[in-house]
Amino acid sequence: MNRYIAILVLLALPAGGQPPLFLQSLLVEALAHNPEVLRAQRMWEMARTKAPQARALPDPMLQVGFERSPAFLREVQPLDAGHGDLPPEEMDMYMAGISLSQPIPYPGKRRLRQEKAEMEAEAAGEMVEAARRSVAARVQAAYFDLAFAHQGLEVVERTRSLLRQFEETARARYSVGQGMQQDLLKAQVELSMLEQRRLSLEQRHHAAGSMLNSLLDRSPGQALDLPDTLGPPQPLLPPQELDRLALAHNPELRARQRGVEASQVEVALMRKEYRPDFAFSAGWQTRGGFDDLYQVMVEVELPWQRQRRAYGVQEALAGHRAALEDRRAAEQMVLAQVRDFSSMATTAGRLVELYQAAILPQAAFALESALTAYRVGQVDFLMLLDNTRLLLENELMLREQLADYHRAVALLEEVVAAPVLAQEN
Repeated sequence: MNRYIAILVLLALPAGGQPPLFLQSLLVEALAHNPEVLRAQRMWEMARTKAPQARALPDPMLQVGFERSPAFLREVQPLDAGHGDLPPEEMDMYMAGISLSQPIPYPGKRRLRQEKAEMEAEAAGEMVEAARRSVAARVQAAYFDLAFAHQGLEVVERTRSLLRQFEETARARYSVGQGMQQDLLKAQVELSMLEQRRLSLEQRHHAAGSMLNSLLDRSPGQALDLPDTLGPPQPLLPPQELDRLALAHNPELRARQRGVEASQVEVALMRKEYRPDFAFSAGWQTRGGFDDLYQVMVEVELPWQRQRRAYGVQEALAGHRAALEDRRAAEQMVLAQVRDFSSMATTAGRLVELYQAAILPQAAFALESALTAYRVGQVDFLMLLDNTRLLLENELMLREQLADYHRAVALLEEVVAAPVLAQEN
């Protein structure tokens, strides 16, 4: 029976013959098929098309006209010798013409519009990276939940086997008059409570699997392979280094910085509105028997509505200040998340070490001592069950803290957007 106790203190391993569920392959599939990532990519593609549109000139205007005035020359003698044979009342005056005009914004406006569109496209590109990292973090979190639930179910099953062994021992002792029927009933109650724990872990296992399938854009009930064993905790980078990396690489912060730059360009563009736009046009007209006419014109906008333009500048300046505050608020949030997730990972890692080095071995030794004492009648059966339950709780807590550590590291990497584990020398 001691071999069951020894098994309980080992980390759960995937069952033999079952294909492992590799986290890396899940991440690749999620990033290729997740609708949130695909939507962010489409938004980026859409934003990239706006810069050429902003740079382009306005469309030219084509004007074609025809005018006929029969009464124009009724009282006038013809000026052209070619009309000398026609009476004045039969002479018509007609004109046909065509002209083309091209609006041209004041120099610099098109360039500023293009720069603003390019910065907005860069911000959309950063949001693609943010979506990828968000999905990757959620895939890892669901994967670690699945790993904990799977390993927890293995611990429960091994505990069930151990309790059944205890139940058989209590039954045998009762049959020879060395035990009490109460011990047998306590063992059965403990098995029922263990069934409750198993059902709770199964529910968590199904929830994690459904979340993974959702993130992978699969059917919610699609079967998943068994998860790998979670690796041991590793030390993190120093807090100052994590802060520096987050401020430099976080994609949401980079997107907000592009927003600040775009708002600066918007201010410059609004100030350009004080400068007039132009329009150039050229045309040709024919007037019946008279000489053709040609014309070239230049139109200049008169920016007299200066109050409207002043309000436009004020609006742009307010938008720029709002973008600065938005970036500052995002920086504070990112730094707070870095400290929060790094604290979670550090605490969970220390708890894993504590459970592995002290609590779990002590709980296993206590159970083994209680079992030995129970065999010779020095402790009652309730003490044996209490120590079994204590070992079970510590086993599950060890695995949950290990999953919490990996989950916190995944969240930290999402925020920092860079590796967060210290490199071993």
